[in-house]
This record gives sequence, structure tokens and C-alpha cells, in this order.
Amino acid sequence: MKNCLWLPVLLLAALLETTAAQAGTRICNDTEALHQLAVTLHTGGRWVAQGWQPLLPGDCAEPVPEGYHSKFFYFRAEGAGYRFRDDSVRFCTAPGRFRIADDGACEVPNQSRQGFAKALTGARERTVQLSSRSHPESSGAAAAPLQEIHYASADGAQHADRSNYAVDVVFQGCTQQGETETVTCKFVGNGMEIGAEGRVQISDPVFTYLLGLLRGAPLAIDGEMITRFGSFGELELHSVTPRVPNRFDKMLQQMQGEWLSERNPKDRFSISGAVRRVRYGGVEMTPEFITIQESCRDLQGAGDYLMAWDSQRGTSMCYLIQSLGAERMTLVYLPRGTRLDYRRVP
Repeated sequence: MKNCLWLPVLLLAALLETTAAQAGTRICNDTEALHQLAVTLHTGGRWVAQGWQPLLPGDCAEPVPEGYHSKFFYFRAEGAGYRFRDDSVRFCTAPGRFRIADDGACEVPNQSRQGFAKALTGARERTVQLSSRSHPESSGAAAAPLQEIHYASADGAQHADRSNYAVDVVFQGCTQQGETETVTCKFVGNGMEIGAEGRVQISDPVFTYLLGLLRGAPLAIDGEMITRFGSFGELELHSVTPRVPNRFDKMLQQMQGEWLSERNPKDRFSISGAVRRVRYGGVEMTPEFITIQESCRDLQGAGDYLMAWDSQRGTSMCYLIQSLGAERMTLVYLPRGTRLDYRRVP
């Protein structure tokens, strides 16, 4: 249902778009497999999807024509043995060569709606690597490795600027600044907090969508990492994709709330989203960014582990999750093997 609601917003956003963007975005196949590429451009007042263009490993395509007047377009790539991560925006496609003006129907035989990813255009050359979106099905990896986007300088030479960053995260909420349209949203993933700032406006529905989410929602995000210092990063957010909660997401949801040590009443902590706040004797410690995973440093296969990163120092602590229930939780601090029993605070 969300996909159906987003499409009218995107169509209206394009109609209101007045800033001309210059061509210069390339899509390059940096995978080991042949991919078929489809793109959706805003042409003649509506979105038009067309494909499929073969893209051999190492080849690049320049799908945006000169004089294109939208700040973004959409693309989809399909390769044997690969899974494409889209942005929950769907357009009509068909087998073989096709060109379909999207009027919301998509009722012709052999046509089907498929998910596309958003890509930005701009005055400078941008390169989108397929590996940031298309992942081998056997890898089980939902997040793409850190990739670099290269820009062409005035003399034609390329240099690394901002880095493209794609990662699975836990949503930590958004704050709208007063009566303005400015919104700041936060996410936790890979042991760090990622912040993104945008505006609630029809031309970019991403932050409007985020304002409606509950803290703790599992997401996949990507964009350009503007700054990164210690355990904090600032992202120019390009897309947000809901994730189906996995086993670790469900365990983290079960841990939400406040917990009190059964042996030491001075020791308690609360978990909100993927942030843990420890209090000892009424004194609150530095917040920690947490994740649940199947390995911890050199330990693997013995169970599930809770990793906690100090948000200021960047140091990490490892706990074996010995048991987790609705009202009781037992952690084992490693490598010492200290048993820690907690009960939920009503």
C-alpha cells in the first residue's frame, strides 16, 4: 500500500520541479555478472520507464539525456544470481525492449510493477556502481560495502569526493525544528550513529515518510557520507528502504525498555531503538550503540551476542546472550565470563 501512495507524491514532485539538472550521471556495472538495465525518466510531464539495456561487467551507461530537468531519476538492474535493492518506488516494466508511460494502470499482459532505486543528477559527474544496489543472492548481505563516488573536475580528471554509504540501520527517530520544514533524523548501524537532515516537502518524500515511522524500525539507507568523526556520521540521505525484521531485529525489539540487575539494585539500563543508556547509582554513563549478531571478535557459533560501542570513546564490549524472555534476561560479559541477570522494570 505504501508503494501506491508514494507514486502520486513522486509524480506531483516532478511537476513542481523547476530546477534544471545537467546530465552527467553514469551507471557502471562493477559486478561479475551481465545485468539488464531499465531507467525511468520524467519526460513530457510524466514518468516514462524504458529498458532493457544489457550492461556487461565493466561497462557503463549514461541514461540521462542532456538538458534533463529533474534532480533525480530511477533505475533497476537485473542479473542472474543477483538481488536488487530498490527504494519501494514501482514502475511498469515488460520483458524484452519496452517503453511505458506510467499512468498508474499497468494492466497490459506481460507488464508488471517492479521496484526501482532513486539516483540523483547534478552539475558534476556522478557514478553509480551497481554493487551498491545489486547483491549476490548467496552472500546473504543486505548492505553494500563502502563505495566511492567520483566526480569529474574541470580538466576532466576524476578525484574521490564524498563516499557512497549503504548500510542496514535501526531508526532512532526524527526531530522537526519548530515550525520550519527542516527535519533531523538519526539511525544506528555498524556501531555508529548516523544523522541526516532534510525538509518535509512534496519534492522529496523521504523525510515525510520517516516522520511517520516508530523508533526501532529496521531500515536500509544509503546516501553520501558528508562527515564522519569517531562514532558519528552525517549523511546526505538518498533513499530509505524498509527491511523485513530478521531474527536479530526481533531480539532487539524484545529488549526494548528498562532493565534492573537482580544482584545489584544500583545497576540498571534502558534500551531505546539501538541505543543503550546505563545508569549506576543514579549516574548515567555514556550512551552506547548496540547490535545483536552471531559472532563477537574471535567467538562464533556459541550463541547470539550483544555488542555495545561507547559513543564517545568508540570502544566496544561483548556479551553472550544466555537467555532472553519477556521479563528476564541473562548476559555473560566476555571475556571474563561474568554472569549478569536482569529483570524488566514495569
